[in-house]
Amino acid sequence: EKLSKKGLITSIIKSRTNYFQAFNPKSILHYLEERRKHLVSQEAEIKQLLPTLIKKQQKEAHQSARVYEGYNGLKTLFDEAIDYLKKAKENFIAFTLGEEYDDPALMTFFEQHDAKRKALGIQTCLIGLEEQRARFTKTYIKEAGLSFRFLPYASLPKGVIIFGDKVATMVWSETPVAFVIQSKITAEAYKKFFWDLWKKAKP
Repeated sequence: EKLSKKGLITSIIKSRTNYFQAFNPKSILHYLEERRKHLVSQEAEIKQLLPTLIKKQQKEAHQSARVYEGYNGLKTLFDEAIDYLKKAKENFIAFTLGEEYDDPALMTFFEQHDAKRKALGIQTCLIGLEEQRARFTKTYIKEAGLSFRFLPYASLPKGVIIFGDKVATMVWSETPVAFVIQSKITAEAYKKFFWDLWKKAKP
């Protein structure tokens, strides 16, 4: 029925039995072309609406909390961070995670994010625990635009990134989650906290 509605097959009834037959295979290309035209049209409509939607969101979201769930959720969060940092010309700043770096899926995710970051020339500053020094200096020796500093404090925030008016805390598990607070006051306090520790931390 779905293929029939898409104009890809036809059917006839013989002796109370429904027989289906495909149209010319070229009809698949015609169907895809129609879909492409429809998506292009939708994209144009969305682009026209975006400025209005963004203004409305900014007006309504002075302070809010959100949850970004799963790999796609985290991808959305990191894309938002990159978009903001590219326009604001600011550094990407964060407190590292811990043993989660042993997860290959996490490393693949960060490598993909880091490729976007490097392509745009965004500098990254990360603060981690002293015990992580060997791991990061070995993995990211002289990585362009990537700076690490380390502190011995076991009570350092873990998996926290700060950009714009957002503070995101990542919890990496089978289904990764990021809890995001949108608050200019909170974000400014975290930025000050980060840079104060950055001055005390050792390269």
